[in-house]
Amino acid sequence: MHLHFRFLSTIGETTMSCLEPVIDQLRVSGHRLTPQRVMVLDAIYHAGGHLTTDEVYERVQTHSRYVDRTTIYRTLQFLKQNGLIGEFRLDGQPVRYEAIRSGEEHHHAVCDECGQVSDIEPNVLEGLAEKLREDYGFHARLSHITIHGLCRTCAAKKQRS
Repeated sequence: MHLHFRFLSTIGETTMSCLEPVIDQLRVSGHRLTPQRVMVLDAIYHAGGHLTTDEVYERVQTHSRYVDRTTIYRTLQFLKQNGLIGEFRLDGQPVRYEAIRSGEEHHHAVCDECGQVSDIEPNVLEGLAEKLREDYGFHARLSHITIHGLCRTCAAKKQRS
């Protein structure tokens, strides 16, 4: 418990207010708020992008040298299973994680040629969810989808050649 309070005081009010909805979500669902979970959430929610496990570990180490990689892996899986972070995979690259903020859901378009990643608004796929429901009776939960293809630049280069 002592580590918990000492840690929370080191991350500051800005961090806590930013994480408040996520922390509330954990508490409401009956899960404990451990210092490790707060540190991992803090690392991901303040990254502004997609972090690998190693990058999360490095950020957490700036707060506490006592958190090992196994704890980071387990915490990432727990947070993902509880819908607090999203997992993002690209062929041949390490898994990346990002914050899932209510009202900011999005998907990804990945260029197979240059690797560019673009965020796609969720409403783009609403028609797909409707079509699946109408034609197949399937109620899809379209969250955090990755679509592969060619970005505008690479598609134009392929057309010219």
